[in-house]
Amino acid sequence: MKIFRYLVFAFVAALGVAFAQDEERRGPPIEIPDFSNLDEYIYEPKSVLSFGFRYIGGAKTSFSGTGRVPSPEDPGSATGANLLRVYHNGRVQPDARTVARLDAGGNPIVDPQSNTAAFDPIAPDGRTNTWNYTSADQLSLPGFVRFDSYSAEVIDTAVRDKKPGSSAGMDIAVSRDMGKLLGSKVLWQLTAGMSMNDIASTRFDPVRARLTTVSDYYSLFGQTPPDAPYSSPSTATENVVDAVGNAVLSADGLGQTISVDTSILIGNEPAGRTTTTATDEASVSNRWKLKGAFYTFRAGPTLQFSFTNRFKVSVGVGAAVVYSGSTYSVTQTLTPPDGAEITETSSSEAYKLLPGYFADATLQFDLTERTGFYAGAVVQSAGSYTQAVDTENAHYSTKIDLANMSGFRAGLSYRF
Repeated sequence: MKIFRYLVFAFVAALGVAFAQDEERRGPPIEIPDFSNLDEYIYEPKSVLSFGFRYIGGAKTSFSGTGRVPSPEDPGSATGANLLRVYHNGRVQPDARTVARLDAGGNPIVDPQSNTAAFDPIAPDGRTNTWNYTSADQLSLPGFVRFDSYSAEVIDTAVRDKKPGSSAGMDIAVSRDMGKLLGSKVLWQLTAGMSMNDIASTRFDPVRARLTTVSDYYSLFGQTPPDAPYSSPSTATENVVDAVGNAVLSADGLGQTISVDTSILIGNEPAGRTTTTATDEASVSNRWKLKGAFYTFRAGPTLQFSFTNRFKVSVGVGAAVVYSGSTYSVTQTLTPPDGAEITETSSSEAYKLLPGYFADATLQFDLTERTGFYAGAVVQSAGSYTQAVDTENAHYSTKIDLANMSGFRAGLSYRF
């Protein structure tokens, strides 16, 4: 047992020596660094996001030009019988009268399939039963009915200005702190932003115009004119009789009937035509309408002065680029002496890129270290552009002036 103890002691001793030699070879342990002498690191936000609305004076506009309101109807040539002629206050169509077809004995021929009498167009006699008119004014010449078509030429060259009200739109901007000036009171930043506002301008005015009236006169052949409004043909039902006046019966023993034309007849072509012109400022009115939006992209330096830790004021200036898109339409309306109004509408679209500048002054109040709200005034200018409507019947232009606009902006801010 003693020998075993000696052996164990010798083994432990040898193992201790081996570990000691190994420690000598590895050297001293690495010391843990001491960070207690370093300053505490705190992140300071350098950027500000502002989001809100901009309320700015609307684009100033002006409208000018001339145009034409053509007749929507076609009365045709002054001569020619049994033609379809359409007027603003009625129409005259080819004669639709018929006559019963008779057999050799003078009896009406009946179609066995439909059990109705057969008819043929009457021989032309210079009259028609198919026409209509709308107003008693068309009976101005005794014994005739007058039918009119109207057109107008706008000869008003006046320029009409319109300054619409202000418009509210979206406003967003990002600022980056670049350093301090004059000690610690003034901070300068680089700011970039974008805003969107509407363009809306409408004006309605009577204009000086030359009204042309083409009038065709149709004879009544001594008949009393029917009360207006009137439309023919008109018919009545009568019994069919033979040459000696006896009723004609069908196979079932019932009397046959026939529709008889009771229309008042007029000439199937004009008895005469007149063309008159008159200039006034009441027959035609124009409605100019401009609708669109403009986007302002701006960038420049901003100086910010801190009154307190929460209350600040800033002033910024810089360059701006305005992208404007608009739809311009002109509606010309002719109000003739009788009948419905006649309108002619033309329109165009335009897109423009305009350079300019901006300046703003803003009050900032911070609710927390990162959030707050702002309000301030803004001015900008980006020049003007002209948009035209140029069609067969309209030659109009409008000037959209985006210079010297002012308003205010407000919203929330977030520092990050």
